[in-house]
Amino acid sequence: KVTIKNKKNGTQMTYMLVSEEEADLKSGRISVNSPIGKGLLGKHVGDTAEIKVPAGVLEFDVLEISR
Repeated sequence: KVTIKNKKNGTQMTYMLVSEEEADLKSGRISVNSPIGKGLLGKHVGDTAEIKVPAGVLEFDVLEISR
């Protein structure tokens, strides 16, 4: 489980990184193979993740990581 903050608009989101089969964006479960999931792998609290998405590059601050 990871809590991130969009650096551009300040929006905070909490996601659980799960397998492709378990992914359900409405319930906050995103695939580790999605662009955001891939961009967050290996990050630590305090890191900034720059994630390429179809709309461009998004920057997120990693606020919290839990299990």
